[in-house]
Amino acid sequence: MLNDLIEIIDVRAKAAGFLPADDGKLSLANDENWPEGVLENQLYYWYTDFASILLVDITCETHAAAWQLAKRAETYLDAALVQREKNGLVIDGYLVLATTQMNDDLKAFIVEIERDTRFVRKHVVFHGQNGWERYQRITPLGLTRSFDEVVPTAFIPDGAESLQLLESLAKLGSRELARLHGKEWNLNE
Repeated sequence: MLNDLIEIIDVRAKAAGFLPADDGKLSLANDENWPEGVLENQLYYWYTDFASILLVDITCETHAAAWQLAKRAETYLDAALVQREKNGLVIDGYLVLATTQMNDDLKAFIVEIERDTRFVRKHVVFHGQNGWERYQRITPLGLTRSFDEVVPTAFIPDGAESLQLLESLAKLGSRELARLHGKEWNLNE
């Protein structure tokens, strides 16, 4: 099950220009910010010149246990970022927290942990009835490597769709129109 998630994220990570670590794992040796060795619940690690993504397993039943695992993984990734930033670059960190079970206590955890952007950005993915959910929300994986795949949309100023959009904008205002359009998008596609 977790291997399926690694494959899903790996395809997206490679498309966004990320590379996997040599053995798929982040290794911190003799690091003053992380003297404990390997993070035991680490699943996979990807990196670019500007960012790092660490995938960890936080499968547990309670908010408190998930929080503890997440904070430990956050400290581990932060130590890696500090190490990478020694050459003067700023490296963004993304911690992907995966769980193979979901309950109401963990739903509250998702909201809380994703709002916490201290050190690194955090995303929670979980295995639901239809397979892995929320992996589309992992911020850097929305990037594309090549603009060759992007097809520009032609703007026709006097077209019916343009006129309808302008009328809706005048009638509803920008915020309400954006809210309505946002409801049309399924972020868990």
